[in-house]
Amino acid sequence: MSVFVFLRTSGREGLGVFWTLAKVMIPVMIGVKAVVELGLLPILARAFEPVMALVGLPAATGLVWVTALLVNMYGGAAVLLALMPDLHLSGAQVTILGVMILIAHAIPLEQRIAQRAGTGFLFSTLLRLGGALCLGAILNGVYRAGDWLQGPAPVSMVSSGSSATERGNWAGWITDSLHTLGVIMIIVVSLVVLLRLMDKLGITARLTALLAPVLGTVGIGGRAMPLTMVGVLLGLSYGGALIIREAKAGTIPRRDLFLSICLLSLTHSLIEDTLFIMALGADLTGILLARVVFTLIVIWALDKVLRVVPERTAERLLFAKA
Repeated sequence: MSVFVFLRTSGREGLGVFWTLAKVMIPVMIGVKAVVELGLLPILARAFEPVMALVGLPAATGLVWVTALLVNMYGGAAVLLALMPDLHLSGAQVTILGVMILIAHAIPLEQRIAQRAGTGFLFSTLLRLGGALCLGAILNGVYRAGDWLQGPAPVSMVSSGSSATERGNWAGWITDSLHTLGVIMIIVVSLVVLLRLMDKLGITARLTALLAPVLGTVGIGGRAMPLTMVGVLLGLSYGGALIIREAKAGTIPRRDLFLSICLLSLTHSLIEDTLFIMALGADLTGILLARVVFTLIVIWALDKVLRVVPERTAERLLFAKA
């Protein structure tokens, strides 16, 4: 395949991905503008204040996280970009919020996948919500103690012109929104091209081989290991679909399936999602390094718990009903 054909094919795929995301993001952005115009933002923000205070974030960022939880990561990003001109978030705060979005998003869809793969819906949901808040609080404490990332977030998606949330300023809002969508389109297309290039050059395969032994240290082995790596690199939907197939076939022990899905619930799409959130102004120390380390510690602990918990208890509290 020539370079031109590769770029054309990957570019078209990227534009298709962007259009799919735009159909989610545009209604969300309009919804945020409507909330601002109706004067509901302060009221809604107060409802999230206690939770967001736990991780050192402004109350209004609760709207961002809830949107990500119910819709998906890109819906949450649309709300964040709409509110960011007025929030004046630091690099640490964007990193913390980015970590929380990466760990816990698209709950109705992704937790259904986790349930079909053999993990209890309630447990895996609480794992993601609790994990997001826990790691967010840890990072908040670390960044404050070290006085790290306390300057303004280096985000390039937000126009430096009028405030996107200023009431009555429709012209400025439309201009800022079009600028934001244009930048996101460039980023998404670039990510798709990058991922396809990594596949062509064998980099994805090398990363899989490099990271796979780490899974063995937290109790994931055998046939579950390559399936988990697919999800870690490409996403829960991809890896989860493969795991669901194996779960139906009964070729992998249920305990391994459980640990695999729990790991993917906390860390998946390690390349694409991480780069996207980084483009919002988040720092790699949180959204990549801390997230991976935190996930491995949690899965290691779950492996130890499964070794001592009676099987009937695990079936009742942790596993999905057959």
